[in-house]
Formats: sequence, C-alpha cells, structure tokens
Amino acid sequence: MENLIKDLVNKYSNIFGNNPIINKINVGFTNTLYNINNKYILKICTDINNESSFNNEINFYNNNLDNPYIPKFILGDTSKIDIPYYYEVLEKVEGVSLYNVWHTLSEDEREDIIKQLCTALKGFHYEKKEPYDWLQYQKDLFTKYYSKTKDLFTTSEQEIIESAYEEFDKYLIDNNEFSFLHNDLHFDNIFYNNGQIKILDFERAIYGPLDFELDILYRMVRNPAKYASEETEKYTKKEDYEHIMEYMKKYYPDLFTNPYLKERFLIYDIVYYLGNLVDYPHVKELNDNILKASKDLLGGTNENNNISR
Repeated sequence: MENLIKDLVNKYSNIFGNNPIINKINVGFTNTLYNINNKYILKICTDINNESSFNNEINFYNNNLDNPYIPKFILGDTSKIDIPYYYEVLEKVEGVSLYNVWHTLSEDEREDIIKQLCTALKGFHYEKKEPYDWLQYQKDLFTKYYSKTKDLFTTSEQEIIESAYEEFDKYLIDNNEFSFLHNDLHFDNIFYNNGQIKILDFERAIYGPLDFELDILYRMVRNPAKYASEETEKYTKKEDYEHIMEYMKKYYPDLFTNPYLKERFLIYDIVYYLGNLVDYPHVKELNDNILKASKDLLGGTNENNNISR
C-alpha cells in the first residue's frame, strides 16, 4: 500500500510538488487517510462496502466547490486505474473539533457558530429531489432492525414497540421536495478555527425531508457525550448545549415547520436505537431508550416537548 500511495502522490507532483512528505493518519474505520505536506488530506476508500457512500461524497464536493463551510475539494477518482481504490484529496482543515472548544465559548460565540451552521446547511439543502416514500423507508429500517432484536424484549415490551410502530403511518407522510442532507451532523464533524467553522464527512449524506437533518444534532443536544471522542467527552456538559435548538430555529425556521415534529423525532429515535441494538445487543440503555421513545409516541410525557413546532 505504501508504495502505491507514493506512486499516486508522485503522479500529482503539479499539486504536491516533488518529494512530498507523506504521513499516515491513524484514524478512520472505512477509509485510510494520509497527510501530505501538512496541507492536503488523501482519503482512500479501503472498504469496498463503503464505495457507494464514498462516491456520493465526491459528487457532493464537486457540486459545492464554492461553499466556504466545507473543505476545499482538490480531486477525486473512482476509476481504480491508478490504485485499486476510490480516492479523493481535500485541503487539510485547520482547527479542532467543535467538541474541543464548545465549553470555552461564550453564549454569543455559540450562537454565532450555530448561525454559521444554518447558513452552511441552507447551501447544501438548496439541492432538491422529488420525494420518495419516506414512511416506507423508515418502516423498512424498523423491520430490518426489529427482526434481529425482537427477542431482546419481553412480550409486554414487544407489544409496546409494535404498537408504536403502528403510529408511523400518522406522522411520516412527506409530499414536499426532499433536500440534500448531511445526515451525520454532530460536533465531531464540525471543525472550528478562529471563530469560523467547516463541516466534514459527507459519506452518510442522503436526500430526505428537512427535519431529518436535525435528527442526530438533536440527539447530541440531549446527550452531548454520545458523539464525543474519549478525549473530548470530559468537556461535555448538557447545560452547554441547551440553547442549540433554539438558535437553529431562530436562523433556520424551515427545519421546524413539520406539524408532527415531536412525534417524528421519537420515531427516528426508535429506529436509530434499534439499529444500534443490532450491533450492541447487551447494552441495556439501548433497550431503555427504545421503550421510552415508544411509550412517548403512544402518548406519554416526552423530553421532545422542548422542540417547538
């Protein structure tokens, strides 16, 4: 692999220069990363199962070359001619994960960052697509995950979850245009440098209803440590995150217009935690989260009540 990378980098000597400094970055599960001259990031898709998502990211960067809130796209290739992998080159983003600094910022600085985030999202969301069957999409995910985890619940718990599933039809009908969504919006994917942000990692991007862009972000707001690295988890305090959704609504009210927003977040929680339970069947917290969201969807008191419609 190392010789392949050297040959690939040498091919682009017009960009990297002669005898560039290449350092492997020891992060990532589906991709292999290299730092070139401390100026560029070479991203190699070494997991064949991730190629479709990787190609989506390349297409996104190509369609958003002038967006100041994302890394500058240098090049990308899916031909497998140079090396037997998809690859792309991006500018190396300076700064740190927003998790690293959020606890140090004033509330005014935090609001400004969310304002920037909303501006960036509007830039992505302008790209529209005719709606597909969002209800069936979520129901198919539920069925896929629940079939693998059903036996982890008691009979009475199964009845609660299955009753909640019957409520999906009421709340997930979407007839408006779908937007291009980042679909992995949390602070580990937002870099901060001198008051400015850049959004990273578009491999999970999908087309969907606008409210779904809030799904992961709102889950992070409720449980900030959920998406933090081990290094930054110690900085996360729930009270530091309590105004984020308020700012999101102030600067991007279109994200909050669905009349069933509270119920939809509960459905998204059920599906999300079921998916996690497939991979971590012994984590009781996941069972508890699924049951809580199911009960709340069936009419209980829920913490989503602070999501204004």
